[in-house]
Amino acid sequence: MLSINYYKKGKPFTGSDRGMRFRIVKEADSEGGEDCFLISVWEEPYCFEATPREEIIDKRVPFTEEEFERIAVYLNEIRESRAWP
Repeated sequence: MLSINYYKKGKPFTGSDRGMRFRIVKEADSEGGEDCFLISVWEEPYCFEATPREEIIDKRVPFTEEEFERIAVYLNEIRESRAWP
């Protein structure tokens, strides 16, 4: 993962690990609330844009340093919780 400063620019970071793909992006609250991280996870082989929405697992967490540090733990838990192709 990149530093939290990368995500402040609003650009997504994507990666994969043993059949699992993921995408992390800062999501701005359009109603003036708090920004959050949107973490998306799906099975290979397709990219985010080509994967049917119903096959993507999303999780939103507050855009804070503390939550940022937990993202890797969350991704590892998801990867270990099931068999990926």
